[in-house]
Amino acid sequence: MSASVEATPAAVVAASKDNNGSSKLGLLYHVTRGQPTNYDMLVFRTLNRDLRLPNHNDDYLAARLRDELMPVRSWMLKHLPGSKSQLKRTLDNPLWGVPGAVNFIDARTKWFDSAVRDALSAGIKQVVILAAGYDTRAYRLGATGVRFFEVDLPSASSTKKALAEKLGFAKDPALRPVYVAADLSRVPLAEALADTGFNPGLSTLFTVEGLIYYLPTNACAALFHSLASLSGPGSRIYFDFMAAAALEDRDKFPGFKVTRKSVANKGEPFLSAIEATREGVMGFLVPFGLRLLDFLTPKDMVGRHLPHLQWNERVPPIASFYFYAAAEKPRAVANTTALACPADATKTS
Repeated sequence: MSASVEATPAAVVAASKDNNGSSKLGLLYHVTRGQPTNYDMLVFRTLNRDLRLPNHNDDYLAARLRDELMPVRSWMLKHLPGSKSQLKRTLDNPLWGVPGAVNFIDARTKWFDSAVRDALSAGIKQVVILAAGYDTRAYRLGATGVRFFEVDLPSASSTKKALAEKLGFAKDPALRPVYVAADLSRVPLAEALADTGFNPGLSTLFTVEGLIYYLPTNACAALFHSLASLSGPGSRIYFDFMAAAALEDRDKFPGFKVTRKSVANKGEPFLSAIEATREGVMGFLVPFGLRLLDFLTPKDMVGRHLPHLQWNERVPPIASFYFYAAAEKPRAVANTTALACPADATKTS
């Protein structure tokens, strides 16, 4: 059953006009050019762990995926003296890079990992990872009786499945995720999850990592309508988002201009943001019948997951334009018929 999507909540804004990209701004583009964003994130996810820095993320499988997908870059990082440290310094340099770019991936990975652990501890038995990319939570955090669904574009999904089988990530068939190959810009989320074993009546954890700032504003609203409609009472939605003040150029965020140009150069411009206050996020969630569970600023994220780092407004220890929120579908609200939202879109994390 399809339904029209309501107007985009006022808390969601469109990107600024500066989204055409430029190969002349910053070295970050030159460091990451020629590979998709999900490849970049995979490399970033391995750096602090490989460097054995404090409070690195727990993704011990990321390096194996990196080695398979990027053998030349992986060889360089492994065998050229100082290459990992030099890459991190280049990425984090405030003059041409993004201060805290690598630490941001560490903190975000740890936060979404904690979301899965907390949900499973609370008895949630169904986890849907949107824009799964090269996320490895299904293999690292899976448990007997819990079903994981990884939703991604068909090409990315098939590559991920083949790599996971080759590397033996989940030898027990009962612990393997369900790979859902769907272009959500063309296929509604409800339709993508149909006939996969997904049960919309169950309490579910949805993770939406590195996705919504790439969606057009209407698609962002449609996605949250679908998530609320597809989940049973007590379901949770964890997501990261971009500050509206960054996209609207209302404030200065170190490294934002370089980041915006870099993703635009890849043909993946930033398109949506949310007012980055607790009230702003609550206002965004209310039209979908969702309740705010958690809201973290970048400074909060550092304190929670990277406590060895000191906050610095001028050179922040993690990227300062990304924020984090968790929502819940109240148990008093009965599950409704799933909305079909053709405007939903996906992006790899």
